[in-house]
Amino acid sequence: MHAYTELRELRRGKPARGFTLLELLIVLTIMAILLGIGLGVFARLDFGDRAASSLVESTIRSAHNWAVARQAPARVTIDAANGTIRAEGQHLIGTWHFESMPIQGAFGLDGLSSGGQLVDDGFQGKALSFVGEPAHSRVEIPLQHDPSYDLRAGFAVRCALRVEAGQGGAVLKIGDSVGLETNEEAAVKGWILAEGVDDQGNVQKGGKIPIETPPLALPPARWAQVEFRYDRRRMQLLVNSTVLAEVRETAPVWKIESPLVISPGNAAFPGAIDSLVISAVGGEEEHRLPRNVAFAKGAPREILFAPGGELDRFAHREPVHLALEFDDGRQVAMQVNLYGTVE
Repeated sequence: MHAYTELRELRRGKPARGFTLLELLIVLTIMAILLGIGLGVFARLDFGDRAASSLVESTIRSAHNWAVARQAPARVTIDAANGTIRAEGQHLIGTWHFESMPIQGAFGLDGLSSGGQLVDDGFQGKALSFVGEPAHSRVEIPLQHDPSYDLRAGFAVRCALRVEAGQGGAVLKIGDSVGLETNEEAAVKGWILAEGVDDQGNVQKGGKIPIETPPLALPPARWAQVEFRYDRRRMQLLVNSTVLAEVRETAPVWKIESPLVISPGNAAFPGAIDSLVISAVGGEEEHRLPRNVAFAKGAPREILFAPGGELDRFAHREPVHLALEFDDGRQVAMQVNLYGTVE
């Protein structure tokens, strides 16, 4: 009935109720104001901000996760001048436990023995001993053709050693690139062969860069865990998890062109070796910040993670702070706490 009445009124010429001109102008004005405010908000929203922050956070988390998952050191390198960031970490490339002859290793890298014998009183199970063996006794492991053995960016060599009192000799040599030795004073010595560049810019072999612990680093005739590591920032020698020598160095390591040799000297190594583990430093692709973003002044060059994911307490005694700075002066602050998580 109501609809019929309205229709009858329209037929009589009575206009239907609607907006007046004044009401329409008011509505348009309000819409214009709201639209202007909205455009201003969107103008200030730079979706590149979130992308830049996420890029840095994900790179830091990648290094942290690497350290947790692999129980190995990892780091983030930051080049503030070029606006780049990269995550790096060590990954396992070889292990040998010397439980049987011929020598068997992980990933199919077995050894060719010309001397040496297995003894039952190893660090863990049996061990490979050269005590009393003739000159030139050695084990060779042909790893030079394995592409994973790229130590150019850094490495870690870990093993257990037992050396006869008052004696020393060459423990191992990885190609001509890396070596580990002991001497009569119970010190441990490591060296790398650096990659050099001649006057024409051609890559060539450089010189040997050595590092050596103080005397009496190794207990006589007892097992000790030895680690030689390098990350193109520093070389370190550790005995039983204690850093006994450190050298600042940044040179790349020369490529491996010949086998890993255990007891590479003319005289047999006067001791035994067990639980040999080799890791190489590898990393993800380098990332670059967007054009309108830069690392703020004071950004760290490196963020180092210890095995397990915590910050390396030798390098970081407190949380690491860094910030991103945008063209309009705004900053986004970040913090990596001592447990390695990003906030």
